[in-house]
Amino acid sequence: MALLYAEQVEYLDVEEMQETHEEEIKILNEVEKLATGYIINKSNLSELEAKLDEYIAHVKEHFANEERLMRKYDFPSYDMHKTAHDMFLNDINYAIKEWKNSGDVKKVINFIFKSPEWIVLHINTVDAPTAAYIAKKMALEEK
Repeated sequence: MALLYAEQVEYLDVEEMQETHEEEIKILNEVEKLATGYIINKSNLSELEAKLDEYIAHVKEHFANEERLMRKYDFPSYDMHKTAHDMFLNDINYAIKEWKNSGDVKKVINFIFKSPEWIVLHINTVDAPTAAYIAKKMALEEK
């Protein structure tokens, strides 16, 4: 069973955003699988840490790309959307700091296990309207 399924979130009108979310959900589920294995038998720590690093890098790139699109198309709720990203990044960075300082990977695993609720809510209520707005602006550009 996966931590999160792509079907739990709305399909976005901007393909780039949709593909990013699908890839991120895939990586998140890989993290969850490795984390569960680590919790059960303390194995694969280096593989888990590498996958966590991949996930975190993906999230940062994902948010930066969304913010670039919002600025490019002059999205009116940019500040609110960016604040949501910043809050998520602050939370994940805190979990990472706790993990690196203590050596206890469970600090970040706990964050990862709690994150799907935020992800679903954010995509369905913030990203979906953002993508709809950007898609309309893109269509106007093509004319």
